[in-house]
Amino acid sequence: MSGGVVHGGLRDRELAALGLARTEILDLSANLNPAGPHPAVLEAARTAELGRYPEPDAATLRDALAEAAGVPPAQLLVTPGATAALHLIARVCLERGDACALWPPTFGEYEPAVRVAGGRVVAYQSAPPAFVVRADIAPAPLAILCNPNNPTGTYLERATVEAITARVRVLVLDVAYDAFVDGAWRAGALVEAGAPVLVVHSLTKLHATPGLRLGYVTGPEPLIARLAALQPAWSIGATELAAGLAMLAADATQRRAALDAAATRAALAAGIRAHDLALVEGRANFLLVEVGAAGPFRERLLRHGFAVRDCSSFGLPEWVRIATPPAAIVERLVAAVAAAAVR
Repeated sequence: MSGGVVHGGLRDRELAALGLARTEILDLSANLNPAGPHPAVLEAARTAELGRYPEPDAATLRDALAEAAGVPPAQLLVTPGATAALHLIARVCLERGDACALWPPTFGEYEPAVRVAGGRVVAYQSAPPAFVVRADIAPAPLAILCNPNNPTGTYLERATVEAITARVRVLVLDVAYDAFVDGAWRAGALVEAGAPVLVVHSLTKLHATPGLRLGYVTGPEPLIARLAALQPAWSIGATELAAGLAMLAADATQRRAALDAAATRAALAAGIRAHDLALVEGRANFLLVEVGAAGPFRERLLRHGFAVRDCSSFGLPEWVRIATPPAAIVERLVAAVAAAAVR
């Protein structure tokens, strides 16, 4: 929990209270690449030079990311995670009292980022099993859209996103999970077209390294310059800089593994449906499953060796989010979910 926002990830205190060891649990509460981190990324992080200051502006990594993304370096800012980018953006794009459009249920950090910046949230709420994004929203200075959405996995095509862009001064497009979408359209094309869009990327989902805080944002040069002016020097540490360069070298391998996860997700969904549990299967690397009371279900499932995300904080107290596991684990996970479910 950070600033009152609940997130996934195992807590040592909770495990200790249940008499469980971290090594006994497969954590599927965070939506990571089931292939795990590339060995070269782990080695780069382990051997990073810690005896001197890193580059104050992460210039080497910024330039390499910009080349890979096909944008000028002035249109890209490296940030200590996607969440840090979201908070910078809210501070730059909102004046006190300004409206920001959101489409709940969605990632919990958007609303506090808006409120801390002095803005106000205008929510276009929808509830599973349907997740409907209205494009005909009231004009607003800012909108934040997660695509594919967390926790539903719903993925919007470019035309819908462009329709929203036409209604706002700036659209923030959070694409933390688009590497897991087979046939995803390239969000960076909106930046290249000159649209008022800031595209927020997380490097740690694809590379399964949430302990490293590393992401980046692309967008129009004037907006990126304003974000950079707010970010302190040395925001990106030496470990993240070294790992980030290794991530770029391993990117193709990790992306292939991420797309392979789609077949595993489909097998997991079929197994869970066979036990008469309702679910939402989007196009990202997780499922949203209706289980009754989510908190007690999660605790029961922990005792079967799996951690999942209680979605009560999304406003979905009867649902859990389950990340795609390695393929070899699916059968055991399905059996555990069935055993933990209360009918």
